[in-house]
Amino acid sequence: MDYTYRIIYDPVEHAAIYRKLKEENLLWCLFSEIDEWQWSEDLYIKMHNSSNVRETWAGYIDGELAGLAYIWPFQGSWRTRCAELGLTAFRPYFKYAARLARQGLLEIIKHHDGAISSFVGRVPAPNRHILNMLGELGFQKKFKIPELFWYTRQQRHVDGWIVFAQPQDIKATWEVE
Repeated sequence: MDYTYRIIYDPVEHAAIYRKLKEENLLWCLFSEIDEWQWSEDLYIKMHNSSNVRETWAGYIDGELAGLAYIWPFQGSWRTRCAELGLTAFRPYFKYAARLARQGLLEIIKHHDGAISSFVGRVPAPNRHILNMLGELGFQKKFKIPELFWYTRQQRHVDGWIVFAQPQDIKATWEVE
């Protein structure tokens, strides 16, 4: 299998990604605090293409869009070397998600050439699959915060984890094949 990665800049591509996320019913797990009725293609494009603060990385397996990584400076600050992270894989590629994400993170680290010293993520506690996968990638669960998220799927507040990794943690998880 051939894994490739690139940054998405084009609003037309962002619109296609939004439609694919919606079609596969993945918006709720990627952005658990936004109610499904609030989503629109325009909102998604605005979130991901309105500035150069947020990067959308697309991961491909054998040329097919398989997953996404979103990174942005921690709390939107330009004075940080910590990147916030959001990950998703499309349903046909769930079984490849860990490898897709790990190699994508390595590509992001390489692209930013030492400018990222750490990654932080916020994960709703009910998302056991992503928490397990992040553990495979070298992330550690650092803090559990009561009722951190409004979990639109369950229409209630749920606890959330703050997860953390440094580039060397990700690189150490397994050798790239």
